[in-house]
Amino acid sequence: MRRCLRLGKKVLVVIDVQTAVVEHGYKRDKTIDKINRLIRCAREQQIPIIYIQHEYPEGPMSKGEPGWQFHPRLEKPLHQEVTIYKTVPNSFTHTPLKQTLDKLDATHIYICGAQTEFCVDSTCRGAFDLDYNVTLITDAHTTSDADHLSAPRIIEHTHVTLKNFWSPNATITLEKSLDLDWIKNEVNPK
Repeated sequence: MRRCLRLGKKVLVVIDVQTAVVEHGYKRDKTIDKINRLIRCAREQQIPIIYIQHEYPEGPMSKGEPGWQFHPRLEKPLHQEVTIYKTVPNSFTHTPLKQTLDKLDATHIYICGAQTEFCVDSTCRGAFDLDYNVTLITDAHTTSDADHLSAPRIIEHTHVTLKNFWSPNATITLEKSLDLDWIKNEVNPK
């Protein structure tokens, strides 16, 4: 069932596409290529982009470490684009993400990145709970195999779960990148 979406500004949120996070990501390079295409199209259409970067107090994901850096394949933030640092899976918790979205007058958040069952899922739920309309871009997020489940099954489970969220004030929709209304068709999309 499709619901009407509130009119308002779109924002692309790119979550944790960092070297250590996506090192063993399922279809990593193809996923990052799709994220890069989203970033380029968002820039062309002046859709704001917010990058999220996870950090731990120590270890390979601590600030400045090689594993903490954005993956070399990822299009890096431009100086006017916001990067928000977080320490927990939900990108809204203990961060200025909500305030940043409110300043942008955002009502619809497009989410991509890693890891599917952790930070991507938590941020989708957090945005939904705050009455944002959310589109999870189904071919632009990834995870790694877990002991109990393969990466494709984790991704599938996340899609099945999130598409059943309902509220009179917000939506979570699932769309492939090429089906988004703001993605321009290219002759040879990556």
